Amino acid sequence: MINQDRVSSVEMIRGIKKRIMLKTPRIQYLALVLLETVVKNCDKSFSEVAAERVLDEMVKLIDDPQTVVNNRNKALMLIESWGESSDELRYLPVYEETYKSLKSRGIRFPGRDDESLAPIFTPPRSAPASESNATVAQQFHPDIPAQPFSAEQRKEAFDVARNSIELLSTVLSSSPQQDALEDDLTITLLRQCRESQYTVQRIIETGGDNEALLFEALNVNDEIQKVLSKYEDMKKPLVAQQEQEPAMIPVAVEPDDSPRVGKEEALTRKPAGVRTGSQGGNNGDAMDDLDEMIFGNKAGGTSEAGSNPNKKQQPPKDDLINL
Repeated sequence: MINQDRVSSVEMIRGIKKRIMLKTPRIQYLALVLLETVVKNCDKSFSEVAAERVLDEMVKLIDDPQTVVNNRNKALMLIESWGESSDELRYLPVYEETYKSLKSRGIRFPGRDDESLAPIFTPPRSAPASESNATVAQQFHPDIPAQPFSAEQRKEAFDVARNSIELLSTVLSSSPQQDALEDDLTITLLRQCRESQYTVQRIIETGGDNEALLFEALNVNDEIQKVLSKYEDMKKPLVAQQEQEPAMIPVAVEPDDSPRVGKEEALTRKPAGVRTGSQGGNNGDAMDDLDEMIFGNKAGGTSEAGSNPNKKQQPPKDDLINL
């Protein structure tokens, strides 16, 4: 992907550098393995590693007393292999200088295994051009039967798929949700898993009656689907939170003809004139007597005096005999 400019090598190296700076041993080791894979298969990645000062972070990892032995040895083996490749990396002296600096400090380098002794630059194409053209034709013309994969191609596809699954699963489990979903390394691994899933499905389609091959391919496909589903499940809460609207508080407005409005109006004290007009005379007199007992005068008395100024007030009737 990097060689075809489908993925930015700069962003890839920056993402790996961030993982090396973490204090989690497993993430550090997987980042070093990914760095080794990238530089072995992408010529221009050496320049990006030097420009992003990844070697400085590897030296810090080596000097850190809390670094586990496996991670420290892996970093030392990479620096040693790069430092001794003076012919291929002559245009980037930082690799040789870093290696010699560590040796001058008396740091012992572990014995390198067969994998680290392999050539740094691997062939850019593992399949003939005819097979590559057939793959492109298959993408644009799906009706054309796909050519079967060789045993070496199947093994390489399964290895790439398993490595991508392990790396993506580790990143999703060890990092905060927001950082894991938006990290450049996560996006790259997600794309790699989807491409591996397509390749594995092609292997299943062309597997024929090879039950062992189909069983292995189906298992790898299931593992890819699990890690992709995990990524999609982690995205759902973030999407739901972004789309959530502010809650609206419902306000009930009662119409004027509501029964409750009529009850409240019935409990309101009305003037005597209104009462008299709406109720019978006896009820009005009873209410006036009640007002006289409470307030000392009849409601509406002022209005009556104002309307008939010549009308004399009658003396109150006493129950006692006037002497």
